[in-house]
Amino acid sequence: MHQAVREKIAQIACYREGINAHLTAAVELAEPSPGGLLMPNQPMMYAGRVFASTQLPAVMHLVRDLCGCQVSLMPSKAMFDSPGAGDWLQKYFRVGEIPAEERRKLFALARDLLNSDYAGHRLTFQLFAQSPPFSHLLAVYNNYDFSGPLDLVARYSKVAEAVRK
Repeated sequence: MHQAVREKIAQIACYREGINAHLTAAVELAEPSPGGLLMPNQPMMYAGRVFASTQLPAVMHLVRDLCGCQVSLMPSKAMFDSPGAGDWLQKYFRVGEIPAEERRKLFALARDLLNSDYAGHRLTFQLFAQSPPFSHLLAVYNNYDFSGPLDLVARYSKVAEAVRK
């Protein structure tokens, strides 16, 4: 119900929809490959890849911010199941109708996806597996059709004419 929480969730939704928009547009604007097959629009695919990989660390940080310190301080399942401490954890981790065990599972998932060795490995994989970030940007540059923007500039100034010569 808090505005700041809604804002962060909206930013995460925008990230997801940005990736979806790039993918949808790349398929919708498909073009023939050099071999005569239909392929996704390459500039759109490369731009989407850059968007997804460069924004992923920021989105992970937003999710960490939403979870707060509980991601790193969540007691283990064994602690929840132990006599004594488990009773207290069951009582104080419950929020309204949400049982403590369900909250524990969600925070354990968040920890695994954001703060674990696995999370660090996956983030590094997403950033560097296909190629280093500068290569993604070079692919965008090499596949982008600059003629439209140059034509626009040419209509409004004589600078573009000098660049074309």
